[in-house]
Amino acid sequence: MFEPFDNINTGVIMKLKIVFAAKVILFAAVMLMLIFQCVMPQYTALYNAAIIDKYDRLSSLSQPKIILVGDSNVAFGFYSELIEEAFDMPVVNFGLHGSLGQVFNTNVIKGCISEGDIIVIAPAGYHYSTDSMDCVMAWLTIENHFKLWRGIPRENYKNMLSAYPTYLKRVLGLFVTNTGNRIEDSPWGRVDFNTYGDYDHPRPECRIVDDNYSQHFSSETLDGQLGMYWNDYNRYVLSKNAVLYMSAPPILGEALEVDLDSMQRQLNEGLEFPMISKLSDYVYPLEYFYDTGFHMNDHGRAVRTQQLIDDLSAVIGR
Repeated sequence: MFEPFDNINTGVIMKLKIVFAAKVILFAAVMLMLIFQCVMPQYTALYNAAIIDKYDRLSSLSQPKIILVGDSNVAFGFYSELIEEAFDMPVVNFGLHGSLGQVFNTNVIKGCISEGDIIVIAPAGYHYSTDSMDCVMAWLTIENHFKLWRGIPRENYKNMLSAYPTYLKRVLGLFVTNTGNRIEDSPWGRVDFNTYGDYDHPRPECRIVDDNYSQHFSSETLDGQLGMYWNDYNRYVLSKNAVLYMSAPPILGEALEVDLDSMQRQLNEGLEFPMISKLSDYVYPLEYFYDTGFHMNDHGRAVRTQQLIDDLSAVIGR
């Protein structure tokens, strides 16, 4: 018995739609593969690409190590070699950029934490928001280095997908004009980081003009969501037989508008791991800073490094 013509026609149309959809998916997959293999990356010479070298150094160290984690206040903030000499442990400075949010770097390093490690986080603030990650900047940082994807919180996956066309437009422009993967006459390059991961470009003076302090220490108190994240992170670190400490960011005295004693008490009460620094010990005068209230110049960097060495010595010895 023959099927009605309409049923046969509907079945053929459905098969054609399925075949067409499969071809579209296959074409998109091939195009993405070509883009990832041939077009990306285009930002390997810029500041954020230093995270590749930081990660490579971190993953190459099998012995117990000290890992400094945070945003650019950490990248600009320390002479890691002095810390290494003080404790006879290799040091990796895993500070990078505030626009990546509070948890990107701590997520990236999780797979590299091992027994005996000391992780020191020094956040510039104590507030968390999924919207705080600049997803275009995250793409410029990660590109096709898949090992860095672990830094993206799951709640940001949708935003990363939305930001990809903007990033793709930029990399295609660099690819077509052959202007990618290089930097000219700028101090903001991958080459301006040293072996330890410190941003090492010379900065002898303060460039902050008058009272234009730009970014500086926030009056926001510890956010509950971020506190839970850090406490969960501490439990993960402990499961690796490592330890987690919190240190303070640099605090620009001229822009200080918060009760540090109250904030210190809240941190001590809200964290399940030691806050080894007194916030008041990290209040520095304007002449110790470089271009923002989070970036130390050469002298400020030296003073802050010694302060961290003193704080760590108090809890682990030399």
